[in-house]
Amino acid sequence: MLQILGRVFLTIVIPIIGGYLGTSLNTFDIYLLLATSWSFWAYAQPGPQELWQTGGWAGVLKGWLLMAIAILMVAGPAYGVGYLIARAWSTTGS
Repeated sequence: MLQILGRVFLTIVIPIIGGYLGTSLNTFDIYLLLATSWSFWAYAQPGPQELWQTGGWAGVLKGWLLMAIAILMVAGPAYGVGYLIARAWSTTGS
């Protein structure tokens, strides 16, 4: 249960807040790198130790790239949603 909540927080909640607050895309790129690294080492199935034993650097790199793509597919649109919420909020004058 905590793994699911961590993933939702990491890939949806934080990017929405970042988009809403108007963080720069450079900051968002750094966040994506950190989130991908943390998510890979915390949740990768099979674990990083097994990936290293079976595939060496290639296995670890492949696992990291898969996590990067998965996070980017969710976090990118979430950042955009936060940005759109901020824009809509500012145009209504509230």
